[in-house]
Amino acid sequence: MQKFSVADMDSETPLTLPKPKNDTVSAPTLKMKGTPKADGLTVAPTVAVFNKKTAAAIFPMPSTPSDEETNSDGGSTKSKNITYAIDSSIVSLEFAGTTELDIEIEIAVDTSKDVEQSSRNVERIRTCKFYNETAKEWSTKGCETKEGETISGDEKHYLCACQHNTSFAIILSSAEIADTVQSTVSSVLNVINLVFLGLTFLCIAPFKQFQARRLIQIQTQLCIALFVGHISFLILGTTNASNKACVPGVIIVQYLFLVAVAWSVCASVTLYEKIVNALKSFGKQDKHYFVKCLAGCWSAPLFMVLAAYITSISLDANLPYVTATGELDDDKTETCWVASPWKWVGFIIPVYLCLGINVILFVMIARIIIRAGKSGSNTSHAREIKAIMSIATTVCLPWLVALLMAGPPAMAQIFQWVFIIVTASQGPTMFICFVIFQEDVLTNLFSLFGKEPPQVLLAPKSSKASKSAASEISSVKPTTAAVKKEEKSDIVHVKNPEYNDPAQEEENRQSEENIYSKVDEEAPAVKDDTISRGSVSSKHMYEATSFTQHGDKNDNITPVPAVEQGETYENNAANDLDIAQNSYPHVPQLV
Repeated sequence: MQKFSVADMDSETPLTLPKPKNDTVSAPTLKMKGTPKADGLTVAPTVAVFNKKTAAAIFPMPSTPSDEETNSDGGSTKSKNITYAIDSSIVSLEFAGTTELDIEIEIAVDTSKDVEQSSRNVERIRTCKFYNETAKEWSTKGCETKEGETISGDEKHYLCACQHNTSFAIILSSAEIADTVQSTVSSVLNVINLVFLGLTFLCIAPFKQFQARRLIQIQTQLCIALFVGHISFLILGTTNASNKACVPGVIIVQYLFLVAVAWSVCASVTLYEKIVNALKSFGKQDKHYFVKCLAGCWSAPLFMVLAAYITSISLDANLPYVTATGELDDDKTETCWVASPWKWVGFIIPVYLCLGINVILFVMIARIIIRAGKSGSNTSHAREIKAIMSIATTVCLPWLVALLMAGPPAMAQIFQWVFIIVTASQGPTMFICFVIFQEDVLTNLFSLFGKEPPQVLLAPKSSKASKSAASEISSVKPTTAAVKKEEKSDIVHVKNPEYNDPAQEEENRQSEENIYSKVDEEAPAVKDDTISRGSVSSKHMYEATSFTQHGDKNDNITPVPAVEQGETYENNAANDLDIAQNSYPHVPQLV
C-alpha cells in the first residue's frame, strides 16, 4: 500500500502506481483529470495494487452483474456459456473524505493467450469494472472502458475512466461463439422451400377437376401443414428460451409438423389401397375416408402436444418444458426448443411411429413398381424412379435422416446438415413430383395460356401392358360405375378374337378414356346393377360366364369384379404387375 502526498496531485504527469511482484507487464498509472477536494482541501489517495493470484483470494470471481443486461459488454445476443475472469492486477484507491472524483487509471494486460483463444472460435471482451462492496459484485456502473496503446504483442493497455473510490480491474469475458452458418443456410433453404410449397398448392388446389381426387386432396393438406409449419419454425428461430413467446411457439411448431406427418400416413394408406390392395378391394372406397383424415390429422396431434405440455407443468420444475440448448444440446447458442423428455413423448415418438408405418407401406408399393419395371421393355426405368421418388416425398421419408442425429456429436452435426438440406428440399421435390411429373396438371396449367406443355415434359406411353395381355392374361375392360337415370347394362368383354367383334373392339378402344384420369376419384355408390350375358345374370359386382380364357365353351371362369372406370383387373393367374401399370393414382405417366 502506498500513500501519495498532496503535492503529487498538482502534477499533470500520471502517477506510477506500485507494481505487484511477479507481474510481467507494466505498472498501472493514475491520472487526475480534476483536483480531488474534501471540505475545500485537496486530498491525496491511498493506493494498493494486488496481482491476479492475490486478488483471486481476496475478491470474488466476477459474474454478470444484476444491474446490467446479459450482453452489456458487447457480446453476441446469441452467445452463451460466457465465463468471466480477472485479467489484470487490481488497483484499490481511497480518497479520504470525498467520493466525487474524475480519474483515469491505465492498467496493463497480458494478451499472450489471445491468439490461441481466437483459433478456438472464442469471443474475448475486456471491460473495466469496479468492485461494488454493497452488492458484493463487479460492476461497470460509473466507469468507462477505453483501449490504450499496445506495447507489444503480449501487452496491451486499457484506460478506466471512473468517478468514485473503490477497487478497479480489467475483467475478461470469454464467450464461445455460436456458428451461425448453419442457421443462416437453414433460413435461406426454408424460404426456398416455402416458395415451392406455395407454388405447388396454387398449381393444384384452385382447380375443381383436381378437388375430387382423394390423393390430391391429401397432398394439398400436406402442403398446407408444411407451409405453415416452416413459417412458424422460422419465427421460432428468432426467439430464445427466456422469451415469453418460446413455449407457445414450440407447441405450434410441433403441432404443425405432427399434422404434416399424419397426412403423410393418410397418403401412404391411399397409395397402398390403389396399388397393392387393388385386387382385394375390388375398387371399393370409403366415401368418408378424407373426412376422417381431415378430423384425425388436425386434432390428434394437438392432443399429443398439449398432453405433454400439461404433464410438464404439473410435475417437478426440474423437468422444464423448453430448453435453451437446441436439438443437439449445444450450449454455445441460446435457442428455443422443447426439452427432454417432453420432446420424445409429445413429438419424436409419434413422428417415428407414423414414419414407421410409411416405411412398411412404401416398401410394399415400391415392390410392385419395381416388378412392373422389370417386366417392361423399357430399360431406362426412368418412370419407375420418378414414381418411387414421388411416393417417398409424399410419405415424408426424408425425415428419417433425423434418426442419425442421435449419434456422437461429430456425426450428429454432419447429419443435422443433411437433415436441413433434405427437409428444406421437400418443397421443390413436391413441386417436381406433384406438378412437373403430372401430365394432367401440366396440361391444365398450360391451357390457361392457350398452349400445350412441351413434349420433353410428357412421358412416352408404355405398350407393355397391351403386349402382355394377349399372351398371358385375359383382362376385363372397365365398366362405368356411375349410375344415370337411363341405366345401361354393363357388358364384360373378354379379349378373345373368337367371341368379340373386331369392329366393336376397335370402337371400344378408341372411345376408352385415359385410365389414369379418374383413378383417384371417389368411388361412386354401389347399386344392385344386373350384369348379363345372354341368359346368365347375377347381382351386384360379380358375373359368372360360360367363356374361358382360351375361348372354350361350357367351362366357368373365375368371377370377374366389375370395376370403376379407370382401373383394370386380371384373373388370379396373372401377377400384380399390371396394377402398378394401370392403377397408380395421380402419377399417370410414371409407372
